[in-house]
Amino acid sequence: MFDFLEGVKSFGDQKAFRILDGEESCDYTYQEFYSDMEQYAYNFKKILGDLEGKRVALYCDSSYEYAVMLTTLMFCRAVAIPLNIRENLDNILYELDNCDAEYVVVDHEMLDNRSFRAKTISQSNIVKKNGGKLALTDFRDEEKNTTVLMIYTSGTTGKSKGVCLSAGNLFLTKMSILSGNGLFDDLNGVKIYINFPFYHIGGISAYVSHCEHGCVSYISKNPGNVIDDLVDEKIDCAVVTPATLNLWKKSVAKGRIERLGGAKLLVSGGAAPDYSTVELFMNNGIKYGQYYGMSETCGILTSNFECKDHLKSVGKAAPNVEIMIIDDEICVTGPTIMSGYYKNPEETASTLIDGIIHTGDLGRIDDDGYVYITGRKKNLIILSGGENVSPEELEKELYKCSFVYECVVYADNDRIGSSIYTDEEHSEEVKNYIVELNLRLPIYKRIYKKNILSTPLEKTSSGKIKRIC
Repeated sequence: MFDFLEGVKSFGDQKAFRILDGEESCDYTYQEFYSDMEQYAYNFKKILGDLEGKRVALYCDSSYEYAVMLTTLMFCRAVAIPLNIRENLDNILYELDNCDAEYVVVDHEMLDNRSFRAKTISQSNIVKKNGGKLALTDFRDEEKNTTVLMIYTSGTTGKSKGVCLSAGNLFLTKMSILSGNGLFDDLNGVKIYINFPFYHIGGISAYVSHCEHGCVSYISKNPGNVIDDLVDEKIDCAVVTPATLNLWKKSVAKGRIERLGGAKLLVSGGAAPDYSTVELFMNNGIKYGQYYGMSETCGILTSNFECKDHLKSVGKAAPNVEIMIIDDEICVTGPTIMSGYYKNPEETASTLIDGIIHTGDLGRIDDDGYVYITGRKKNLIILSGGENVSPEELEKELYKCSFVYECVVYADNDRIGSSIYTDEEHSEEVKNYIVELNLRLPIYKRIYKKNILSTPLEKTSSGKIKRIC
């Protein structure tokens, strides 16, 4: 049964969001959240007409308004397409073209209506208060397979893939958050800080699940303020990227534990944590947990809140999720898996086989049901900020330099590294090419380590360049 909107209305004047912005910090109740959705729905319809089935992209910074816009689009029966503002322009244009977006909401100067076919709409025209409202309704059972969200995730070939998620994937079953955490039996009113962006499945599944359980979502207006925003706040839990954990580790090590806002529990996901960081938190009386999931499964597959005894496990399967190992690969099935990649039958066929998602992660399950990731079947690089980077994409760019004879791209201390075979006399030209290339790449894709070699790279028995793990 679908009852997301009814649940939101039932929480009434309870606090739903707290936006952290120093002296300008502000709160929004569940009633205000619902009222704002009706207001935004009115504005959307006034500008776009009937939204049902229309593809509307969002190219905006994460914010309270972003969460309202995204939710509103889905409940207006549109297909919402959140775009990563950290991506480079070429990839954004590809994604807008690939998803057949008719409109794109922007609050960023990188894009304008001369750059792409989709019509530009200013975010300010959607969020303005003009008194009009349009009633929204929960999804009906017969709408459970209707696509309402398309999230782009990096592919191993360099081209992003549009993950199609349905109303049933997102809203039919309440998302399981903090299940088995041992601290909060009743999640109603629990204060949770999150810093996953709302164009990432981690951010979307977080705020949706918080709304389902009556939690309070704490969000930094400026994502760069994760060190200071919680100093004078009191929270119960924080769900953040491993990169943020590493920043907070320095604060705790210096005795500045108040920077964590009194959190009793820290949870991360998106990439493997640094285990010395986790141990430091636990030694300071802060419990730790982690999630494992992917866009293709609408978020959480496993959770682990018993890290003291199973630190290197990503945990046990979430409710309604079945995890199996097929040819050493972690495979899953359940009610939240995607219908497929948009306009990409080849990738869909290789990832979704007989209703089972093949994650690309190698792993094992112990006798107690704990899942361990042992490696990657595919070459995708996952950074601590949760970003996915295709090494093949960057290698293709490197090979555009005629002096790069062989190359391999890999992760190096949470950055991108490369080993390149070239003639010694051309090594400076190769380095200069990479400097110019980096200027065109988003920060997280930039190649920081340049290992220039005068001998060919090591090959496999079949002649392929060996990848560096």
